[in-house]
Amino acid sequence: MNSVQQMQRPTSAELDAADPLAGQREAFYAPSDGQLTAYLDGNSLGRPLKATSAKLASFVEDAWGSRLIRGWDEQWMDEPTAVGDRIGVVTLGAAAGQVTVGDSTSVMLYKLIRAAVDAQAGRDEIVVDRDNFPTDRFIIEGIAAEKGATIKWVASNPASGVRTTDLEGLLSERTAVVVLSHVAYRSGFLADAAAITAMVKEAGALMLWDLCHSVGSVPSNWTPGVWTLLLVAPTNTSMAARAPPRSRTSTRRSRTDCNSRSGAGWAPTTPSA
Repeated sequence: MNSVQQMQRPTSAELDAADPLAGQREAFYAPSDGQLTAYLDGNSLGRPLKATSAKLASFVEDAWGSRLIRGWDEQWMDEPTAVGDRIGVVTLGAAAGQVTVGDSTSVMLYKLIRAAVDAQAGRDEIVVDRDNFPTDRFIIEGIAAEKGATIKWVASNPASGVRTTDLEGLLSERTAVVVLSHVAYRSGFLADAAAITAMVKEAGALMLWDLCHSVGSVPSNWTPGVWTLLLVAPTNTSMAARAPPRSRTSTRRSRTDCNSRSGAGWAPTTPSA
């Protein structure tokens, strides 16, 4: 053991002991075999809270087992927006009704991008950078094939990320939506969301920011004047999508031209008597 290691170990232990969040570790399950002391590769499946099993059991026995179909009207139909409000306040500084919890990141990406393309009549181009997260690119390629749309690829520097100069010459009256990640997943580059969004809006297109790698980690001012559509994964286990009053995807004050078949299945297109 060298002198550097000897000096660092006591310091690290002292910092751990003084950490106000140290006790939170006990709130989560630990591997029963005791072999795993650190778990860093948990992007899609983090350690569950110890309280989770009791809450799941309560749901099965009480909410589902006792209330059955009545549970939909009594609580379940409101849960996406109720939980969305709680997540939105903490992670985005959002107002009530601006965030809704939905499906997985992939499914929500599909819904939002497809709805954005459908809402932009006469516009048939989707702009995305070649270094965006693979899932984003794959979904866009699928939507382009479905809709007969054209993908305009942004050739950016992987280390420096997408800048406004990279979008010059790509935006036009044919641009339906621009899809970018707020934080580049490989380099950690933080995009200038305000400047890029302003540029996209000037072209008459919609802007969709993927915040899966930034929300909760990077302080941001996501005010209605800055963004158009947001996709976030604040807990890596549940997804939330946010849109502003002029193009939101929630039911209240919704924009009728943003409806699409991708959102069908849970409600009629016209209210029933």
